[in-house]
Amino acid sequence: MSASSKNISRTGNAKGNQYAPPSTERKLEKKLAAAERGSALMTEQPVVGLSAKLKDKDLGKGAMVFHIAQQDGSSAQMLIHRPIGNTPDAVATDWALTPKGLVDNFLGGAVNPFEKKTTERVTKIKIDYGIAGGFLKRNTAGLITYPDGVVRNVALDECRTLFEIHKSIEGGEPMSPSFCYGSLSVYNAESNYLNALVNSPDVLAAIEKETASYRSHETRDPVTGQAQVTMKWASGIPKEQLLTVFMEVVTTGSYNAAKWDPIKENPPKKADPFSVWGYTGGSIAQDKLDILKKALLEFAKLRKEHNVLLPQGQKAKDDETAEQKATRIAKHGEMQKAAQTVNKAEKFGFKLPSVVTGTSAKKPAR
Repeated sequence: MSASSKNISRTGNAKGNQYAPPSTERKLEKKLAAAERGSALMTEQPVVGLSAKLKDKDLGKGAMVFHIAQQDGSSAQMLIHRPIGNTPDAVATDWALTPKGLVDNFLGGAVNPFEKKTTERVTKIKIDYGIAGGFLKRNTAGLITYPDGVVRNVALDECRTLFEIHKSIEGGEPMSPSFCYGSLSVYNAESNYLNALVNSPDVLAAIEKETASYRSHETRDPVTGQAQVTMKWASGIPKEQLLTVFMEVVTTGSYNAAKWDPIKENPPKKADPFSVWGYTGGSIAQDKLDILKKALLEFAKLRKEHNVLLPQGQKAKDDETAEQKATRIAKHGEMQKAAQTVNKAEKFGFKLPSVVTGTSAKKPAR
C-alpha cells in the first residue's frame, strides 16, 4: 500500500486519488469530538484513590464519576452520588454533586453526633412509660420483661430469627411485624405496649423534643461548614437515565420538567429510627403457627449442615471426593424439601396487624 493510500485511509479526506490535508472545519470537528469524549466520561468503576468499599458504603449504589475537560488541558473529577451520611431529611432518591477532593471532608462530618444519646434517651422514655403503665416490668436482674415475666429482648430476638429464616427461603412469605412469630402472650404483650406508646400524647411530645437535634442534623464539611450540593431537580431520576438527563441540563442550562418528571421514582424518606408506631389487632392461629415455626427451624438446621459441607477455596473444591460431593448434594436436596415444607406450612389463614403511626414516619422495616 502506498503512502498516499495510507493517508487517504487514515484521514478519510481525499479528493480523487490525491491526498488532501484536513480542512480547518475537519480539525475543529475532531477537537470537539475529543473534548466531548473526555468531558462526558462517566463510570461506575472505582476511581484511583477511591476504594470500591467506600463508594458502595458511603456514596450509595449508582455513584458515578465523570471528568470535565478544562481549557488548559486538565480535567476536573466530579462525583454524582447519594447524599453522604444519615441526615434524616435526605431522601433515598436524592443525588448530590461533589468534587472528588471534597468527598473525604463530607465523610468526616457524616456521623450524626446526636444519634447515640438520642437513642439512649428515647429508649428510656419508652421503657419508663411502659413500666409506669404496667405494660412492662423490670426483674431483679434488671432485665425488661412482659407482665408474665418473659424477657422482652429474648422473645423478640427469637421472633426476628424466625423472620430472617423465613425471608431467606425462596418463594417465602414472611410475616410482618416480626413479633407475629412469637407466642400469643408475646404477640398480645408487645402489641399492647406499642399501642400504649403511640396513643400517648405525652410520649410523642417527649420524643419529638428529644429528637429535635438529631432530626435537624445535616452533613457538612467539619472545617468549612460547607453543606453538600444536592441537585434538587434530579431527585427521583433513576440512575439508568441520570447521565442522559444530567448532560442535557449541562448543555441546555435548564431542566425540562415536562420531559423528565414522569420517569421519576417516588422518593421515600429515609427510615427514622425514632418514629413511634402501634398495630391494629390481627388474628393468627397458634397451632398452625407452631407448625410453620417447626418447619423454619428444620430448614435452618439443614442449611447449616449443608453449608458446613461446602468446600472453601479452590483447593478444597479440587480435592472434594465423589463421596463428599454426593453427601453435599443429598443434604442440599433435604434442605430444598424443608423449604417446600415451609412454603406449604405458611399457607394457613391469618390476619396480620396493620400499622398505626404516631408520627409522619413511614412504616418501619422489620
